[in-house]
Amino acid sequence: MIVVKLIGGLGNQLFQYAAGLALANYHNTELYLDINHLNEDSKGAYTQRHFELDKFEMVVSIADLSIMQNFDFDANKFLTKIKKVTPGLFDKMIFNEHQFNFHSNFFKLPATTYLNGYWQSEKYFKSVRDKLVKDVSLKIDLSANAKLLADKINSGNSVSVHVRRGDFVSLRSANHLHGSLGIEYYEQAVALVNSKVKEASFFVFSDDPDWCKTNLNFIKNAEFINGKALGISTHEELILMSLCKNNIVANSSFSWWGAWLNQSKHKVVVAPKKWFSDNKINTNDLIPEGWTRI
Repeated sequence: MIVVKLIGGLGNQLFQYAAGLALANYHNTELYLDINHLNEDSKGAYTQRHFELDKFEMVVSIADLSIMQNFDFDANKFLTKIKKVTPGLFDKMIFNEHQFNFHSNFFKLPATTYLNGYWQSEKYFKSVRDKLVKDVSLKIDLSANAKLLADKINSGNSVSVHVRRGDFVSLRSANHLHGSLGIEYYEQAVALVNSKVKEASFFVFSDDPDWCKTNLNFIKNAEFINGKALGISTHEELILMSLCKNNIVANSSFSWWGAWLNQSKHKVVVAPKKWFSDNKINTNDLIPEGWTRI
């Protein structure tokens, strides 16, 4: 069995599910999701999250006590002190992500493994892309306003623009880790897309649409999406971004997935070079080949 710990919001949970799915598929074994951390009180240290994968078609199994008892978390505290642990030495293990870039030993992990980390690289799960595209589809039809937007998106050379503010601005810990992208990034990204896409139409998705209307008013032929006012859910926004033929992503796992799920063969995807405030974090494996970083 493969058990993966879910932490963070929708985009992070998709990364964790995807990595767990790929490893479970590799070993031809069951995948379980540990949602215990999502149920803990954050006490303001980080943004409180909840389980967000239940709106999708994926069939998930939640790890109960009988599953969790397969792993000795007390012993793992000792093992994590050992800097180099060879996965092949164990028939079961708790594997804590200790680097942000792709772990070359990932598929050497045993068939009974507990995964604790973020796993933000398609190298973990590119092998199961077709299944993931099917899994990350909504169980129910788009709402009326979301359908209207989908029709507009499908009618032209659409480009999603994602602006992540929210806790990246208001929460000290999130701002310290990620920071928020400046207007300069979006100016450069829009210019790049316009140089490659004829008659581009832009759809701006954000948790702060008012800020976007004021500060991104240089974008011509743009529609600013106020999801809350339109009754469009976060899950629907993700699907709408994936329907756009091209994407400008923020330093956010949410818009990363919107772009990755985009099935357009000739898509233009722009992503920021600076994903974290700390330049020492290795993000070489974060952005897929074919995307442009600026």
